[in-house]
This record gives sequence, C-alpha cells and structure tokens, in this order.
Amino acid sequence: MFDKLSIRYKLVVLLSLSLGLGLLVSALVALYSTWVAERQSSLRALHQIAAITSENMRAALAFEDRQSAAKLLSPLHTDAHILYAWVQDASGQVWGQYYAPQVMPTQIADWTAELAPLAQRDAAAGGQGLQQMRSQWHYVIHPVAFEGQHIGAVVILADNTAVYAKMWRFIALQGGASVVIFMAVLLLAWWLQRIFTRPILDLLAAMRTIARTKDYAMVLNTHHTDEFSGLYAGFNAMLQEIRARDEQLSRLATTDALTGLANRGHILHVLHDVALRGQRQGTCLGMVLLDIDHFKRVNDSHGHPAGDLVLREVAGILQAHLRPYDRLGRFGGEEFFIVCDGAGEDATAEVAERIRAAVANHGFCLADGQTTLHVTVSLGVWAGPADPQTLGAGMEAADRALYQAKQGGRDRVGRASACDQL
Repeated sequence: MFDKLSIRYKLVVLLSLSLGLGLLVSALVALYSTWVAERQSSLRALHQIAAITSENMRAALAFEDRQSAAKLLSPLHTDAHILYAWVQDASGQVWGQYYAPQVMPTQIADWTAELAPLAQRDAAAGGQGLQQMRSQWHYVIHPVAFEGQHIGAVVILADNTAVYAKMWRFIALQGGASVVIFMAVLLLAWWLQRIFTRPILDLLAAMRTIARTKDYAMVLNTHHTDEFSGLYAGFNAMLQEIRARDEQLSRLATTDALTGLANRGHILHVLHDVALRGQRQGTCLGMVLLDIDHFKRVNDSHGHPAGDLVLREVAGILQAHLRPYDRLGRFGGEEFFIVCDGAGEDATAEVAERIRAAVANHGFCLADGQTTLHVTVSLGVWAGPADPQTLGAGMEAADRALYQAKQGGRDRVGRASACDQL
C-alpha cells in the first residue's frame, strides 16, 4: 500500500509517523516520570504522617496505655485517603486502630493478616521501616522506638485515588497538547512537501515524456537556485550526451565494429523474426554456422592486423555469395552465422558450398603487398520447418554439424538434418 503512494504523500506520511512516534515516546517518558514522582510523593506524605504518629505513640506504648494509643490514631480521619491504620507492640499485639467508614471488616482482616507479619519481620531486622505502592493502595510501616529499643510499629494504609486522579489529568493534558501539536505539524508538513516535491514531480513528468516520445532535444528550465538547479542542469547535460551518443549506441547495438555485419544479438533477433514469419507462411528455415579454419595460426604467424583483414574479407565474400533475402551476422571471434529464409536442406547446403568454394579460392593479400594467404572455412548446416520454439535445437544441430566438418578434415560442409524443398 505504501509503495503505491506518490512521493508527496510518502513524505507527509513519514513526517507524520516520525512526529507521532516522537510525541508518543515523549508522552510515555513524561507519563512514567510523573507516575514515579507522584508515587514517591504519596509514599513520602504517608511516611511523614507515620513518623509523626510514631513519635506521639512512644509514651503510649512505653506505659502500655491502650486508650491513649487509640486516641492518637483518631486524627487520621482528617485525611480522606487513609483507609486503615493500627499500632502494635513489639510482640505484634494490636493496641489501637483506625479505619475509614467505607472499609469492610473483611478488608481489615486481609490487610492485618498481610501487613502485621511484615511489621514483625521489620522489627526483627532492626526496625528500618517499610513502604510500598500497590495497584489500589499503598502503605507505610514505621517503627516506634524508645530509648534505643524497638517497642512497636505504626502501620498506615491509604488508597491511590489521589495519585490516579493526578495521572488522568496529566494524560488528558498531554494528550490534548499532542493532538494540537500533531495537527499543526501535519499541516506544516503538507505545505512543505509541495515546496520540496514540485521540482521532483516536474522532473519525473519530463522523464516520462522523454521515455514516451524519445525526444532527447527537450531542455528543462527551473527557477530554483538550490540543489534542484544542479539536478536540472545535470539532467539537461545527460540529455545532451544522450543525443550525441544515441546514433552511435544504436549502431553498436546491432553492428559488429570490425566487419560491419550484424552482431550476435542482432542476428539472433533477425533469426527469431524470420522464424515467426516462416511459421505463419508454413516455410522452412535454414541455418549455416561458419568457422574459419586454423584462424589462430593466422594471428600467431602474421599478427592480429592480418587476422582482422581475413575477417573483413571473409565477411565480404559471404555477402557476395548469399541470396538477396539471406541474412548474415558475425557470431563472435572467427564464427559467422547465416539465416537462409525459406530454404530447405539442399538450398541451404548449396549456399554453404558456394561460400566454402569462394573462400578457398580467394587470396588474402596482406598489408605488406608481398604475402598472400589462403584460408578455408568449415560450415555446419541445419534446415527445418520455421518454428521459434525449435531455434535453439536447430542452432545446436548446426554447431554439431560444424564440429563434424572440422573433425572430417575441415574445408567442408556438414549437414545436420533434412527438409523437403517447398
């Protein structure tokens, strides 16, 4: 889906996603930091209350005054978030307690059963005190000491409604601010992408027009003075270079530079076209694969210029002895390929034999004007019904026939198969 969007929409989407991710990460970091701060603040406030209560509770526990212990807890009702509080002596016996009106007896029993053993263990460990935040409530256990001895503990438990209320207010504020920022930056991104993408889209449109019309004389103009100006200048320079090299590349794509014949790629393309036409007309197709015998000796004995001369003159002999509608190309190295349109085996072999004799009777006069070379060629012939699907097999058969001609002594024509004359 994303790949189908235009570059301007991709830019807006990427900017929006980047902004959204940044806002989300910053909001989560701020939310976590606020939660930690509020948690610490709530525990610290409860700890201060427990510390004051513990200080006041020393005399009551020291003199075993249960009535005073209970009275010292009663002021906790002024804090609506405190749910339950009690004081116990060093042995764990409860001397006084306070609980909010909405607290159920079962809750009191559960809290006491859970926190009283913690107070006992804290007392056994030296009375350092404990505090913890749970999902619905938090508590503080504060030791009571008298003259350096641990004589009991104060346990206070409060709900988390105040903490959650502050967190929800923060989330609403943070969320609203994030939405406003996101919409503002989204509008800005939409405006900016039009500035940045317009030159690219114009360039893309020009490229499509050139690709469709092949009009490399087009020149793109721009009013930009930034990097886009260099991009347009480079594009125009590229078009100019393409115009200068287009004809040359066209020739190189289809022509062998040394002989002027069709190159391997072009002659194979011609072969395919001839086969398609012959298939529609129901005619035969002949192929001749030719190789100059002992060509390496020519290069080794007389140099590569002599070899090039032989290749050019062989190409001329081939052109002179083909039928007007036969096609010729250089296959590579010292190999040539002939497409005999509408020819059966006998007609194709006749063309090959005529070429073989002409080359054998030709004298190749070298550049020094004193040396004349004589070379021969071996040829492999295949002919069969014109069919693009069998071209590969036909070429392989012609290649095998050429190999047999070389194995049989060279300077001869090898046949691969037969096709009746039409």
